[in-house]
Amino acid sequence: MEFFSDLMWWGLLSCALAAAIAPAFFQKIRFPILAATALFCLVMVTAMYFVTGTVSAITGSVLTLFAGLTALLVTLIISGINTMLKKRYR
Repeated sequence: MEFFSDLMWWGLLSCALAAAIAPAFFQKIRFPILAATALFCLVMVTAMYFVTGTVSAITGSVLTLFAGLTALLVTLIISGINTMLKKRYR
C-alpha cells in the first residue's frame, strides 16, 4: 500500500476519475464519447500498473468504475425527476 504516498498515482487516478465522470455532463451520451472515455481510463489504469504495481491498478480501476457509474446513476435520476416534473405540470 505504498502507492498511496506516490504523487504519480494520485495524478493518474485524478485524470481517470475526471474522464470517467465527464460523460455525465453531456446532454446526449454518444458511443464515440464513451469509447474515448473508456480508452483514456484504460490507458490511465495501465499506466498505474506499470508505475506502481498491480494492487494500485486494481484500486484505481475500482474507484474509477465506481465514480463513473455513480455519476451516470445520479445523472439519470436527476434527468428522470426533471422529466416527471415537466409532465406533471403541463
